Amino acid sequence: MTDQERREGALASLKHRRGLERQLRIYAITNITLVVIWALSGRGDFWPIWPIAFWGLALIWQAISYNYRPKPITEDEIQSEMRRLDS
Repeated sequence: MTDQERREGALASLKHRRGLERQLRIYAITNITLVVIWALSGRGDFWPIWPIAFWGLALIWQAISYNYRPKPITEDEIQSEMRRLDS
């Protein structure tokens, strides 16, 4: 792996992490706002649970995909697959 490829991989990783951090901040601010609206509107059925839960699941999925990215495809794997397809 060349230095340029390592640099591009590191840059992509940092961009992904910063995007995730930004989404977590937006998630927290938005859901705190929804809970405050719920509390000020009479505290009936706790409807903010729906965006909290489903948006939270999406963020969990994104965090898992950040930590468990697939390894890059190597030249050996490409050559092996080409041989397999030729036979």
